[in-house]
Amino acid sequence: MAKTKPAKNGWVVAPPQVSGGDEPAPDELVDDDEWLGVIATGDYVGQRAEGVELSGVAVASGRWSGVILDRLLATDVTFTDCDLAGFVVQADSSLRRVAFTRCRLSGAVFAGVRFHDVSFVDCAMDEVNVRMAQMERVSFEGCALTGADFYAAKVAQARATGCDMRGVALSKATLLDVDLRGSRLEDIVGADALRGATVDVGQVVGLARSLAAALEINVVETPPATPCASARGGCRVRARVRGRRRSWP
Repeated sequence: MAKTKPAKNGWVVAPPQVSGGDEPAPDELVDDDEWLGVIATGDYVGQRAEGVELSGVAVASGRWSGVILDRLLATDVTFTDCDLAGFVVQADSSLRRVAFTRCRLSGAVFAGVRFHDVSFVDCAMDEVNVRMAQMERVSFEGCALTGADFYAAKVAQARATGCDMRGVALSKATLLDVDLRGSRLEDIVGADALRGATVDVGQVVGLARSLAAALEINVVETPPATPCASARGGCRVRARVRGRRRSWP
């Protein structure tokens, strides 16, 4: 069972309730199939199916790269040490009480998917696509989210701790009760969507350029002023030498 960590604001991500059975999962993903309480350790690379329902399933060290699932319904599922690069879950799908641990999700697509009580721990999630997804009680811990696309996503009660979020796209996203303390936030696209999010003091400097770009603030580099500059040929320096005041141009 996944570990539940209480958030400072009171809410928690509910962990998956996996039965821990030892029955193996089918070797193929089939349309409208239902997996109940099974363990999946096989190779499903490049398979495609729709209407699949996963309930109480433990996926361990599985290869799911390039898998495409339409209308997926996943409840109480764990993915541990899995290769999910390029994994595609189509819109009209739902993930509820799902935990991803030490998984490779580079380039995965969850556009328009509904997330409820979903956790990601120590996952590679660079360039992941969650455009227009609906996320409620979602946590990211120690994840690489560089270049992730959250365009127009609706995110409520979420936190990202110790994550690399450089280059994340947040344009038109809606964030409510989101805590990003402890994560890297440079080069954020659409940083004005961070309105209301919680960050720490050390993150503000890294966010400055992104916020300026989002607010269309023109930032220019001013050359340092030349000491003693004047309109007509410099200045005069005065000093006292042995009690007498001297000056020279």
